[in-house]
Amino acid sequence: PTMALRPIEPEDLTLLYTIENDPDLWNSSSASGPYSRYELKQYVAQAQTAPLGNEARFVVQVDSTDGSESVRSIGLADLTNYSSLHARAEVGLALLKEERGLGFGKQAMQLLEQYAVDRLRIHLLYAFVLSQNIPACKLFESAGYKIQTKLPDWHFCHGQYHEVTLFVKYFHTLGINSKRVHK
Repeated sequence: PTMALRPIEPEDLTLLYTIENDPDLWNSSSASGPYSRYELKQYVAQAQTAPLGNEARFVVQVDSTDGSESVRSIGLADLTNYSSLHARAEVGLALLKEERGLGFGKQAMQLLEQYAVDRLRIHLLYAFVLSQNIPACKLFESAGYKIQTKLPDWHFCHGQYHEVTLFVKYFHTLGINSKRVHK
């Protein structure tokens, strides 16, 4: 199926509610608990009017597999902690449970990278991934991200601290030389 990223619309409230309130995904994020529909509705309204500050959030959608011309929304792709000065951002990706393991993650990652490099002149993308989340670690490795370091006891969930792996990927943008200049 053909995939696209698009901005969040008010019609995406159910998708956002499902993903943000998935306890399995809380373990991989900094979320402390569930969000109400009201809170998420306010978030969507702000996201529509606010220019890119330090976050860009997209809905991941694919063509329907039933042969119709309809599309279905399968997840969210995020760029957070964006810094135009340092040309870097953190990557986040969350797919609905039934859409995981089907190859959509890597395809969404490629579209997010293309946007980041082409539109934001990103030089570096990074992600903090629970080391025990083997599917996510494999996704980042298959997408060309390298392990920068492992951070023991970095993330707290289920009553204990867990190791996190920091993945990074560099891009050469706008002919900028990535070598340091020494005076």
